[in-house]
Amino acid sequence: MPWARDIRNQTDLALAAVSFTVMSSPPDPQPIRIGVMANGRLFPAWQADAIRRLQATPGVEIALLIVREGGLSGATRLARLKDWKHLVWTLYNKGYVERRSLASRAVDLTTELTTVPEIGCTTERAGKFGERFVNADVAAIRGHDLDVILRFSFGIIKGEILHAAKYGVWSFHHGDEREFRGRPPVFWELAEGEPVIGSILQRLTERLDGGIVLHRGFFRATAHSYLRTRDDAFLGSAVWPSIAVRQIQAGDTSHVEGAPSTTDAPVRRDPGNLVMIRFLLRQASKFVWAQLRGLTRAAKWTIGVADAPITSFLDGSPVIRWMPEPGRSRYLADPFAIDREGRLIVFAEDYDYATHRGVISVVDVDGGGTPRMVFDTGVHASYPYLFEVDGEIYCIPETYQANEVRLYRAINFPERWEHTATLIEGMAALDSTVVRHDDRWWLFCTDHADGPNTKLHVFHALELEGPWSPHALNPVKTDIRSSRPAGTPFIHDGRLHRPAQDGSLSYGGGIAITRVETLSPTAFSEVVVARVRPPDTGDYRKGIHTIAAVGDRTVVDGRRDTFIGAAFRRELTSRLKKLIRV
Repeated sequence: MPWARDIRNQTDLALAAVSFTVMSSPPDPQPIRIGVMANGRLFPAWQADAIRRLQATPGVEIALLIVREGGLSGATRLARLKDWKHLVWTLYNKGYVERRSLASRAVDLTTELTTVPEIGCTTERAGKFGERFVNADVAAIRGHDLDVILRFSFGIIKGEILHAAKYGVWSFHHGDEREFRGRPPVFWELAEGEPVIGSILQRLTERLDGGIVLHRGFFRATAHSYLRTRDDAFLGSAVWPSIAVRQIQAGDTSHVEGAPSTTDAPVRRDPGNLVMIRFLLRQASKFVWAQLRGLTRAAKWTIGVADAPITSFLDGSPVIRWMPEPGRSRYLADPFAIDREGRLIVFAEDYDYATHRGVISVVDVDGGGTPRMVFDTGVHASYPYLFEVDGEIYCIPETYQANEVRLYRAINFPERWEHTATLIEGMAALDSTVVRHDDRWWLFCTDHADGPNTKLHVFHALELEGPWSPHALNPVKTDIRSSRPAGTPFIHDGRLHRPAQDGSLSYGGGIAITRVETLSPTAFSEVVVARVRPPDTGDYRKGIHTIAAVGDRTVVDGRRDTFIGAAFRRELTSRLKKLIRV
């Protein structure tokens, strides 16, 4: 369950995940020709990532670079420096954020784009803030027979250029346009204490922020770090153009032909000096508090049992009976259970802060037994997903450090198991959850290397032991509030429902129950129909992140935060080492 977040490797690891995904894509996909509005062949890292993901998608060709003739004039740069009302923001953004940002670091794509032709274009003013391409340039661009134009340059564009490609001009807006329009990206959400950051990829129309939303996602707002929040949103959304293209290749163009956004949210502007000073002071205060809390408070999970079916959580949380904790530095989490002659046999992650590693232990809840280890996979193990097929009991423990998803079968339940298959290789899958639905096996998970709590991946197979194929639109969903699996899927009113973690407030802070609306190898959609929050009273009020069905009962986990000596020593040592390296 604990995982080390290394954002410095996020782009490279994400590209590796893309390579794994597209290797199993259908042969001979529909060819897609893409033009890129750019300032040249040097791109911010997040834009370079988006281009590379497109290039890694079979059938996709970067066919044209559309660059501005001239560029930003020195007079314009000087005018920005003389804007004293926003001087603190300018210094903070240019002097700190863009220099430290992983998303903004420059990446030279000259070699990768060496054969791509380039057109230099000029624009003329269109209204107070917009610009319009001259007719000759629009005609030249049309001559390249583009399917999509991806905008990474120019300003608020209007006119015929919006129709120069078959599926229009696509552009990112890093903010939920229904509430936060304008600029700077993701700033005002943090300034106003929002727990999540919305972002969209849209097909532009003549109306500002009134585009057709092609993809929408939500990222957690790191309250004490504008830089990290911005990087997460920028790097985390880079995969969306390739998803939108793959959707077209799958024969679905509904997303590019939908209704435009009708937002009338106010347009934000760069923050003034006083606003920035207050913002920076709050950021500093939150940073100090986060460091102190990280050192002195550690999560302590335990298992609970609700004498009610999992469907009861759709209408509210039933009464939960909590098990005793196994020890001062240990905890039990991620419970799954099998009913054996009326006795509840629970498998769970058994984590020890002293060793910083989890194993899978079993406990007879109704028999009052103590936890005993049944799985030591050689790497950190958690989320022991239990299920039965034709009288056989299977378990898929999370072993992301092994970079594979392993299937085990019980030889002598609950003690003896054999490794029967490796379902997925080359992916650090988290919380793998399988279910049989519509004559096919489905596997839901997230990827430790790319959006561990934010991006949902789906795989499918005709047989449990495989072969397993990735969904055509992986990652099918980007939402910190309802992506990462959180327990056993179930059928209610004839529809498949899926528990998912809600990490918007904290890791393991809650659960969303989604109803799956569409599930096929080339399409996916779901809606949240219930939220499960930790109990309002008792010790375990800080978190809940697993609910698992076992007949007419449900096993859950609960979290409290406390001081644990082993965790404090490990965290302090880790931070001191980082300081020494700096």
